[in-house]
Amino acid sequence: MLPCPARQALEYAAAALGFTAVGVADAHADQGDRLARFIAEGKHADMDWMLRHLPARQNPELVLPGVKRVIILTYEYARHDARQAAGSIARYAQGEDYHKLLAGKLADLDETLQFYGGVQRCFSDSGPVSERFFAAQAGLGWIGRNGLLIRPGKGSYCFLSSILTTLELPTNAPMRSHCGNCHRCEQACPTGALQNGCCDARKCLSYWTIEAKSPTPPEIAQKQGNRLYGCDACQEACPWNAPGPGQQAAIDPHLLMPAALSQASTRTLGQLRDTDFDTFFAGSPIRRIGSAHLRLNIKNGNF
Repeated sequence: MLPCPARQALEYAAAALGFTAVGVADAHADQGDRLARFIAEGKHADMDWMLRHLPARQNPELVLPGVKRVIILTYEYARHDARQAAGSIARYAQGEDYHKLLAGKLADLDETLQFYGGVQRCFSDSGPVSERFFAAQAGLGWIGRNGLLIRPGKGSYCFLSSILTTLELPTNAPMRSHCGNCHRCEQACPTGALQNGCCDARKCLSYWTIEAKSPTPPEIAQKQGNRLYGCDACQEACPWNAPGPGQQAAIDPHLLMPAALSQASTRTLGQLRDTDFDTFFAGSPIRRIGSAHLRLNIKNGNF
């Protein structure tokens, strides 16, 4: 295959911006009915946006007319919980809000592709794009039994960003699953939310400590343990996330936990109200759940 100048420029620019991998998939790859069945079975809980966005997720043409390819990029986040006080916080949320951090970088890549005549739309977990599906299609890894993208030698601790483009870039071949007979993620899930590569949000602690708009059911709350925000149990159990030479990529300092959050006790966090809460979590993805939800998490937890 002859070199593609647009793709070469994309990969060079992406690496310079801190992305650790780039893959390209056919925008019209058959996604099947997996997501539609997931929603029909009610496993999306009250995340109604999933139903509203279903047609666009299944047909990228509705997001960008004339789209040819979906570019997926990975960006590493911290592999260890940096909390020194009681109460764990999901790795992805320890630092600044990744949506804002990656938006600027994606804008730079959009400009690069415009030079080659492309029209793009860019997202980082912020638009109607099945990013994990396309990441697997683009050969960056496979979808594990925990429903996350798992990369050989690198595991699952990464953000995914997507660029829909009208450029007909060369694509990558999909990767087969390497989970084998391992079921450690399913066994590690405190509430049994994982089954057959699907996470039932109605049982998921990440859903209840972050997304839920209603009170946590008692049978879920009693399994929350020391979790303040989110849950990484399935990632912690995955052998592909075990420390190794290929997993030592530098972490963007913006994604590291600030000392104030690392050292703040649950009592201190629980006393934050409105303006003080917003100030303390300014720039953090935790800010969006609000002080009342964090207090509920503290009340339900075992610290």
